Amino acid sequence: MSTNINEVLRWAREYLSRLDVPEPYMEGEYLLMHVLGCQRKDLLIHPERVLTSDEVKRFSGVIERRGRREPSQYILGEVEFRGLLFKVNREVLIPRPETELLVEEAVNSVCSGIKDVTVLDLCTGSGCIAICIAKEIKERGGLRVYAVDISGGAIAIARKNAERHRVEEKITFLVGDLFSVIEPLGLEGKIDLIVSNPPYVSKEAMERLQPEIKGYEPVLALYGGEDGLDFYRRIIREVPRYLKQQGGLIMEIGFNQARHVRNLLEKEKVFSRIEVKRDLAGIERIIKASYLP
Repeated sequence: MSTNINEVLRWAREYLSRLDVPEPYMEGEYLLMHVLGCQRKDLLIHPERVLTSDEVKRFSGVIERRGRREPSQYILGEVEFRGLLFKVNREVLIPRPETELLVEEAVNSVCSGIKDVTVLDLCTGSGCIAICIAKEIKERGGLRVYAVDISGGAIAIARKNAERHRVEEKITFLVGDLFSVIEPLGLEGKIDLIVSNPPYVSKEAMERLQPEIKGYEPVLALYGGEDGLDFYRRIIREVPRYLKQQGGLIMEIGFNQARHVRNLLEKEKVFSRIEVKRDLAGIERIIKASYLP
């Protein structure tokens, strides 16, 4: 018996609902669109369209994976971020829409600066931040971005994403633990902007993460120590060594972390214009400061 779009979507909704997958119908539509290579309007206009046996098999496979709570982004192997498609797998954190605010702040900061700009992206993961910065400031020939991650697997993905978006010549990818890999490059006092979306989930919060995150996304990119602030402490302590005078630091922060990270910055007594930015949901999401010794 043939199976049409309407029928497979009904099956997917019922299957995912039984397994407590959030928004089961939308998930079914999203995955079917990719299996069929069509847009949502095509599903709505042609609900009677009959799927081939191969299409049914592939759709069943991705729905079963989603039922095991594997994120759709890993199933499909890509995610959209700031209008660009990025390759992702379990080596990298899935880029979130709220991180686009960090990129926006970084681009605005660089665009108001001098011609030749050096940017350092710590904990680059998929490379989405570094690549978007390089892509959106492409008219500045003097731009150089250094992107660092402790995971070799993440850097491999980031390199592929840079090639995909044709900015690989502007970015130097490095495998290492924060500033340790930067130290031999002679960049002390030469960096205009340091950006980072570091691991910031506390030990307690790790236990409460959704199955999609806890079971699939890399712990290295999530866990920020007992209180979630370990990486902020390390970054803020080392930043003055590498930033130019009046250089900028922009970091993403977790829920209710703004006050704590601000305190860490203030204790160093070398940062000015400390500012917290809220995302579209009204959550304090980005903290930025200038280095002014």
